[in-house]
Amino acid sequence: MGRRKRKKITYRPVRSLPKIFTCPKCGHKTMKANLKHAEDRVLIVCGHCGEQQAVGKHELTEPVDAFGDFIDIYYKDQEYERLTRREEKLLEKQQYSELSLVYSFLSDTAQINADKALEEYELNKDPEDLSNAEQWQETARQYKENEKKLTEQLKSGVIVDAELEDEVYDEIEDNPFDEGEAKISEKPKRKSNIEDVLGDLGFLEF
Repeated sequence: MGRRKRKKITYRPVRSLPKIFTCPKCGHKTMKANLKHAEDRVLIVCGHCGEQQAVGKHELTEPVDAFGDFIDIYYKDQEYERLTRREEKLLEKQQYSELSLVYSFLSDTAQINADKALEEYELNKDPEDLSNAEQWQETARQYKENEKKLTEQLKSGVIVDAELEDEVYDEIEDNPFDEGEAKISEKPKRKSNIEDVLGDLGFLEF
């Protein structure tokens, strides 16, 4: 008489949410989220380079959520700085067609910053947040006006793009995440770009 076959039980290990992350500035996996920083804020701090940022939180916020918000803020600010540098270079080289696109991107980014500041004001009722929102809204309006004026002048032939004798951008500007950090005693890891950070096993692993 044969034995009854037992059903094979497969156990799947439960992965916990990560609590340590790769810093986008220095490339070291030394960034943590302090959920006890304040009732409505999380402080993201890198233990290696000191990069830090406070982000909002709610009752369900986990460290990985706070780090994701930090990444959005970090790279948005980096992109805004890169675009403002590109604006100056395009004006110098008289490349107006591309400059109109840059004005459009800058206007969109400034409006995003204005909306974010308004959200902070609704949450904290801090007059400084309202002032920031108004300043960003005015900046967005100015960039949109610049874009419209430049587009009209290009269509009417009042201005045309100059012929390029050399490259528009130098080597430094081509790397928007290079901040010219000071050298440190130990050999630093290479800086991470956004693909490296989001592809890290310590980010969104669950």
